[in-house]
Amino acid sequence: MHSQSDRDRTLQQIWGIADASTRGPQARFSIHDLTAAACEIADADGLPAVSLAKVAARLGLTTTALYRYVDSKDALLELMTDRSVGAPPALDDLAWDEAAHAWTGALWRRYTEHPWLTEVRVGGMPLHPRRLQWLESLLLALDRGPLADPMHTALLLDSLARAFVALEASSAADDGHPPDWLMAAVVERFPRFASELGRDWSDVEAELDLAVQTVLRAQ
Repeated sequence: MHSQSDRDRTLQQIWGIADASTRGPQARFSIHDLTAAACEIADADGLPAVSLAKVAARLGLTTTALYRYVDSKDALLELMTDRSVGAPPALDDLAWDEAAHAWTGALWRRYTEHPWLTEVRVGGMPLHPRRLQWLESLLLALDRGPLADPMHTALLLDSLARAFVALEASSAADDGHPPDWLMAAVVERFPRFASELGRDWSDVEAELDLAVQTVLRAQ
């Protein structure tokens, strides 16, 4: 069970507020080594493949030994999220609308590099410093424009980046085409939607850029 005190300790380590040293004698690995190993597993095999036992095995440790570093898989996920989202792009020299395009594209690419990030449950205020750094950089850029509510726009752009990761995955999948019977049913029952199916979605980044333009025009 991942208690509030456990989560607080993990978050304080991420923020550099608490000592990240482990319990007991000098450890063979750092919390950063542990997090890197977990991210490698998630990148290769998806988030469900990550377990404390697999991370321990990757480092040549016992699962019990891993508890010197983290208290639960949830705590490990906090560390993985902060590491993988990384730092945002530099936006200072860009116009506000150029910055919005650059930011959304960069976040989309980060999500495509680590698709499991989109599976992490999002709720309430972001708690990781790097995730907040992304929002801070975008808000400062949007403040230079005419938008009435930059935060609203920032949340929409974040959602776009997440949504287009799924589109990228479906475009790359070998089995992404539905069976003929299903296509016929879609055409019959949902003709307006079916009229969009002939659209070429192969350039997902270009489609994302068009979506960002749509959002900015609507604000």
